[in-house]
Amino acid sequence: MRPVACSVSAAAMLAVAFGAAAEGTAVPPKRPPARAQVEATPPTPLPARPEQLIAAAAPEGARVGYLVVDPSRSEILAARLEDEVFLPASVAKIATAVAALEVLGAGHRFNTRLLADRDAYYLVGGGDPLLEIGGLATLAGIAAEARPARGKLHYDDGLLVRTAEIADDQSMAATHNPGLSALSFSFNRRKLIWRRTGNGKLKAHALPGGDLAPLVGTPSGKPPVRFFETPGGPTWGLPVLASGERWVPVRRPSRFTATLFRDLIAMRGVEIALAGPRTAPAGAVELGKVDGRPLIQLVSLTLQHSNNGLAELIGLGAARKLVGAAEPLADGVAHLQEFLHGRIAEAGLDTDRSGWRLDRHSGLSADARASPRQITTILTFADGRRYGGRSFESLLPTAGWDGSLRRWARYPQLAFRVWAKTGTMYYGRGLAGFLHTQGGRRVAFALFVHDPGARRRIAELGREPGPAARRRAADWLGRARDLERRLITRWLLTL
Repeated sequence: MRPVACSVSAAAMLAVAFGAAAEGTAVPPKRPPARAQVEATPPTPLPARPEQLIAAAAPEGARVGYLVVDPSRSEILAARLEDEVFLPASVAKIATAVAALEVLGAGHRFNTRLLADRDAYYLVGGGDPLLEIGGLATLAGIAAEARPARGKLHYDDGLLVRTAEIADDQSMAATHNPGLSALSFSFNRRKLIWRRTGNGKLKAHALPGGDLAPLVGTPSGKPPVRFFETPGGPTWGLPVLASGERWVPVRRPSRFTATLFRDLIAMRGVEIALAGPRTAPAGAVELGKVDGRPLIQLVSLTLQHSNNGLAELIGLGAARKLVGAAEPLADGVAHLQEFLHGRIAEAGLDTDRSGWRLDRHSGLSADARASPRQITTILTFADGRRYGGRSFESLLPTAGWDGSLRRWARYPQLAFRVWAKTGTMYYGRGLAGFLHTQGGRRVAFALFVHDPGARRRIAELGREPGPAARRRAADWLGRARDLERRLITRWLLTL
């Protein structure tokens, strides 16, 4: 009987898939895996002692200070210049976050309201740092449905102080330095889009852009995108020799938000004129209200992504609650921090505030100062509490996974073991939070590297340091970050 040609059976295919030869089926021999695939990962070598690490890796002229403590026992495990004050940068957001949670509570929600009287609408800002397009559109729909004989829209932002920028020494085009008010929208930023046409002219628009004077073309320069105040209002100068797009900060957030709100109403068939700022009268009727996210979520987003606008508005809202009035940024920070240190003292923790200064809720200040001991004390205080059922540690970026530490995925020995807030400015670097060591200890730490002299020199160059100065600052920061990780790794392995 002649053999019959047939395809490989299903059983044979499964056998091949799982590595076993089916009877009568040719299976290519397995190749041994490459050596790199079978060799075990070598153990992490023990880093040099801290002073050796600092001598070898610290940027020239930098000051380095740290404190590592066991928060459950108030035991000091490692220390260096722990009482010297450093430039904290965004590490200051830890203090703002804890203070705001203590004042307002984890479940607090900021809101935005729509009121109306006989002849006008009033868009009233409640300080929501994360008012989004959906919330604004909801209120616009309510206004359009009412269809009253009202021809004006006012905006009421009197709950908080109004400011065109967080810090006056930062770039006017930097989105980390936006304007602030009780009526803010989507991080107070907008996108500019422009292209060079065939005849060499500029075609440009902004989203949203209704409150801007016409965008203007300028020769390519440094900076290439520049902010202008004109008789027709604020605008931006864009390079006519190139095409591009860029996010830029909003300097007048109340008018910016109200202009977009008016446009959203108009899309629903109701024309209304923007009439400017005015406090809503006592007899105005509330037509609708949009509640923002719970404070615990806002704080987590602030710490994860280090957004300055979020931090400032959270801090301003908490200070307003605390003192009952709108205050300038520095005054609000002082009252909020005074409250926080009072809470820390009530908990029986160290309250030495020598040299302590935070004049911005976000830490966006070259004049801010804090010591490693002061920051670890705040961490120890927060570690003993729960906010909305969550630990403070859980609100911080996680090494190798999310937020500002997601890029630490390249350091697997640190992944998920470091939960900490970063801080970065020209010639200032900080990291503070919690570390889970290989020895099973959970510690709180604050680590700072800064060079006050170099910081002063770059500040003397103005809002827009040149590319060479920025490169030098970036190189310095790279060395500071490398030292930071080396010290963290040593604590991981030895504590």
